[in-house]
Amino acid sequence: MRTPIVGQVPIIDYIYSCGNNLPHFIVLIGAKGSGKRTLANTIAYIQGCVYSEVDTKVDTVRSVIESAYTSATKVLYCFADADTMRAEAKNAMLKITEEPPENAYFVLTVQDDSTLLDTIKSRADVIRMFPYTREQLRDYIEMQQIVPERYDIEKLTYVCNTPGDVDILMSYNIQEFYDYVKLVYDNIATVEPANAFKSSSKLAIKDDEGYDLRLFWQMFMYIACEDLMHNEKPNCAGVLVTTQYLNKLQKVGINKQQLYDSWVFDIREAWL
Repeated sequence: MRTPIVGQVPIIDYIYSCGNNLPHFIVLIGAKGSGKRTLANTIAYIQGCVYSEVDTKVDTVRSVIESAYTSATKVLYCFADADTMRAEAKNAMLKITEEPPENAYFVLTVQDDSTLLDTIKSRADVIRMFPYTREQLRDYIEMQQIVPERYDIEKLTYVCNTPGDVDILMSYNIQEFYDYVKLVYDNIATVEPANAFKSSSKLAIKDDEGYDLRLFWQMFMYIACEDLMHNEKPNCAGVLVTTQYLNKLQKVGINKQQLYDSWVFDIREAWL
């Protein structure tokens, strides 16, 4: 069943305008959780293609390319998270950029397009996902048939930047998550250094257990903005420093523990 998509209207309009001339090779760039795979599925639906999501292993890439040249059915192959694609697989992709199969379309989804070969990007139709507005996130929340009494809609739409963020935050007890981040916010600059670095104990930094680091920093920003509105002498450093680290977190393969420790150091230096 195809998942409905919210937002991205200019991209959808563009896909419709292509008609039968849709580019055979597309790169979708967007933040984690921005709906790149959902958009790829929607493109397949608009074009009347079978949607096939495949991994980025070199053997899979070669197999898909081989079958694509003989397919009598229109198929859109989505290589999700192509940031992780190895060099051998990227080189294998070059063939379809030179001589695309008639009935096959290829979509690579990435967070950071610097991980792709320049040759691939130059031959592809590169599309960047549009940021989501609060209204669009509200639409997404309504699509999930969320009971408003159960969730803090304000925090969901202010803290989250993408539908994927909403999904993750809804899986938490939002009040407990807020209280944890607020505790860090209130104490990060005043506790002993060792305790400041231990504040990451509830975050999913080394494995999948714990709170998402990106959402932690986005909630931290939300609390910092609350402080800016209500404090007669607000400290803007929380916003400025954390914004920089949210940008750094977008880089694929970043060491989250080192990044968090560096953030703690910079926050304390800015606030003390």
